[in-house]
Amino acid sequence: MKLLTNKKIVPAGSGTIRFALSVLCMICLFSAVAQKRIVSTHDIDWQHFLHKHDLCWDKITDDYYAGAIIGNGLLGANLYKSDAAAYRFDVGRTDITEGRGSLESEHYQQVGVLFDEARLPIGYFLMRPQGTVESEKMRLSLYDAINSGSIQTDKGRIDFKTYVHATKNYILFESEAGGEEIAYGWEWNPLTAISPRTKIHGVPTGYTANPEVKNRKDGDYNLSIQNLLSGKTYVTAWKEVKNGNKRRIAITLSYENSEEKAVNVAKQTLDNCLSTNEKTLEDTHKSWWHNYYPASFITFADSRLESFFWIQQYKFASASRKDKKVLDLQGPWARDNTPWPAVWFNLNIQLTYSWQNTANRPELMEPLWKALNDNVSNLIRNVTDNPGQETWNDAAGLGRSGSYDFKRLLDPSLADINQYETGNLTWILFYYWQYCVYNNRTNELKERFFPLLKRAIAYYAHIRTKDADGKYHLPKTASPEYKAAEDCNYDLSVLRWGLNTLIDINTQYFLNDPQQKQWEDFRDNLVDYPQTADHGFSIGKNVTLDGSHRHYSHLLMIYPLYLINWEQAENREIITKSVNRWQSLTGALQGYSFTGSSAMYASMGEGNRALTQLEALLRRYIQPNTLYKESGPVIETPFAALASAMDLYIQSWGGKIRVFPAVPTAWTDAAFIRLRTEGSFLLSASRKQSKTVFIQVESEAGGRCRLQTDMALNTVKVQTPEGKNIPYKVMDKQLGLIEFDTHPGDIVQLSDTKFAKTLPSPIEHPENEANPYGVNRRTGGKY
Repeated sequence: MKLLTNKKIVPAGSGTIRFALSVLCMICLFSAVAQKRIVSTHDIDWQHFLHKHDLCWDKITDDYYAGAIIGNGLLGANLYKSDAAAYRFDVGRTDITEGRGSLESEHYQQVGVLFDEARLPIGYFLMRPQGTVESEKMRLSLYDAINSGSIQTDKGRIDFKTYVHATKNYILFESEAGGEEIAYGWEWNPLTAISPRTKIHGVPTGYTANPEVKNRKDGDYNLSIQNLLSGKTYVTAWKEVKNGNKRRIAITLSYENSEEKAVNVAKQTLDNCLSTNEKTLEDTHKSWWHNYYPASFITFADSRLESFFWIQQYKFASASRKDKKVLDLQGPWARDNTPWPAVWFNLNIQLTYSWQNTANRPELMEPLWKALNDNVSNLIRNVTDNPGQETWNDAAGLGRSGSYDFKRLLDPSLADINQYETGNLTWILFYYWQYCVYNNRTNELKERFFPLLKRAIAYYAHIRTKDADGKYHLPKTASPEYKAAEDCNYDLSVLRWGLNTLIDINTQYFLNDPQQKQWEDFRDNLVDYPQTADHGFSIGKNVTLDGSHRHYSHLLMIYPLYLINWEQAENREIITKSVNRWQSLTGALQGYSFTGSSAMYASMGEGNRALTQLEALLRRYIQPNTLYKESGPVIETPFAALASAMDLYIQSWGGKIRVFPAVPTAWTDAAFIRLRTEGSFLLSASRKQSKTVFIQVESEAGGRCRLQTDMALNTVKVQTPEGKNIPYKVMDKQLGLIEFDTHPGDIVQLSDTKFAKTLPSPIEHPENEANPYGVNRRTGGKY
């Protein structure tokens, strides 16, 4: 054997070969070890991990809130019992609305956005077995996003599988049957194209009904055609292929500007679906979902909370995507009897989008920022279309609820009925700001966010007054779902945050905005938060919290804004009084009252109390399929719980990152991988025997990282994955506060020399704690 080197022939003896191979092996081994030291979500066996969190049924009930929900951000379906003799398969599409309202329309003003712009229910299929059901089971795989099950009757068996393709507008229902069940029934039932709110509040005066639905067959195509007075048409279409005892039903929903186009699009979609190889179709669907999950990882000692957490990750991606509509209160699982057929801007949308930054899923927030930026003209008109405000073109606002175009007048005349909610837009913008600073979106921060925040704060400049002492005050505005008040703490909180943020951005990026001095004057002379000595923060001036209040709008300065926080020793007493007073008046508390209070307790380092609140949410409010309801489905509260759960493990505010700041004392182990923070850092950490033993920091943008940890700083190592020491500075040894500088792409790892370096990995739970959602005897599911 010979080797070519510099064009000379060199004899390759056995010693030379052994040396070359040993060097190569050492290089490969070093590379593998170095790579292994970098913590990655790809180290997780996702199929194994998620399998124990699948939703499982050994009984399928006649309950929307116990059905198997599937979706792709546009289309969705929910499978549950209709009655003892049939199974109901709801279908929906997130962008189908009445679509006939406009700010110019007198009819719109009379009837309202909740009718003329409402989400519309579509309809449902009924699967009717031939015989009497003897047993049934169903499993919704999170990893594959496929629902499968079997139904045994006295006349045969039906095995089924259903999914909404991850990237195509296809809903598939596939079955293999035996006995007489080969001929099970499949029936379409369209729902009336009218706002679901009419079933609660009646049909409003002046409302004109949409045309009747048209059901027809066109060859092998089954078509349900619904023309709308808006001029648009939606079509539910399906086509069935039979092969012996196998049946494959493809379903789609189209929504176009004419009936002809809607029908043609639906037919073409079905043709594309059924002409694609079944395995190829399913594999591409699974591939999307398999690639979705590893954005981040988190594991909890509480197995029920862990399952709930990961089902929400599945649920959100089923309900919305980066290129789809903003997520409203129903997602693709629309009902025909809910009072909430729209987007609510006074808490719901904020909570829905409160968790994605930390969970490292910023792309899921993009529909909200796109909606804001695409509809700036509507946000302005929400102000200028009010009499006397026609010249306020520098301002923007957003009323209580609306559709995807963000049209909803911010009407001062509604103050006395507590619907003049001036803080809504600014509260949404808080999460837009987080998105920018968590994800290194500096250009977006300066070019899009900053101008929007200027408009939101300009509205307050128009309505403020100044007293003889030079203090700025606000007129009577609404504290959502309680009472209106002057100097409302809801507004003072978001206003003070907004002024601080405008000043900080203008200063940090040298924008030289001429309004800087005006913002400083407004901030420095803004009236203090109204409060009482006994109960802490009030609703507003002369309006105290005297009755139960499910909303925490009066406490936004504590959470999520942290303007008043536990690290300010002088404010601990008022925080304690305020939260205790709010939680002591229990009559009206709802699920999100518990997510909000959990986050507040976590900010105090009270992990046990924070967990108690989350446990109360899961026990009292979360339904078998993890949906949540208040007179109808409202989607935000389970997502708010994700933010609260992550606050136990990581908090990023006030210029520093707190690692494991509020872990409950019973949780001796904890771990997470690639949770995101301010400064565009990705944090991974593990905790063993109640001690933090490992932290990894990935720096996307570079810059200074300030960490607070319970690691003993006199024995901490701060190194690269290869073991090179990194310079750091101890800022406060008692608090465990250190800081170090990073460059873009740097990875820094912290470990304690007194403990074994244990990398993050899933916490193992007993087998009898697996799969706590769905309806099954093992987990005590509701029948």
